Order: sequence, then C-alpha cells, then structure tokens
Amino acid sequence: MEQDALSYYEAVAAASGRMLRAAQDADWDRLIEQEKVCAGLIEALRAADAERKLSGEAMVRKGAIIRQVLAEDAEIRRLTQPWLRRIEELLRASSNQLRLGDTYR
Repeated sequence: MEQDALSYYEAVAAASGRMLRAAQDADWDRLIEQEKVCAGLIEALRAADAERKLSGEAMVRKGAIIRQVLAEDAEIRRLTQPWLRRIEELLRASSNQLRLGDTYR
C-alpha cells in the first residue's frame, strides 16, 4: 500500500524531470505538454494521498521526492523567465502597434 502511494510521488518526479529537460532544451511545446501531464498526476496524487498513512521511512522518501520536484521547479522557472519576458515584450509591442494603427484610422 505504501509503495502505491510512493509510486504517485515517483510519477510526479519523473514528469517534473521531463519538464526540466524540456526547459533545458528550450522546447516550450514539450514543456507545456509535460506540465499538463504533471498537473494530472498531482490531481491523482491529491486524491490518493488523502487516504494513505505512510511509515517513517516512506515519509522520508516522500520528503526527498518533494524537495527534488521543488528544486526542479525552481530551475524550470529560472530557465523560462527570459522566454516569458520575450513573449511579454512581443505582446506589448503588438498591442502598441494595434493602438497606433487605430489612432490613425
């Protein structure tokens, strides 16, 4: 039963690792795809985790997995920030061009 609970955490960690590799490769489509997979796994984990009590050893493993996922999340955010800033700049420039075009119509 504990192994079943930990398998959810392991699956989230694997998806998080795939997200990190996609971010490192600047493969934004794959990153978004894996983020959706990870979100689905987290929802399943929440439903399953509420019903399970873990032993001390399993809790230690759960904590290690959570720390790993949080570290990967921080690195993903670091890698995606420049990309997100560029997107924001492009959207802002497009919006400015549209307003300028509307002004002279």
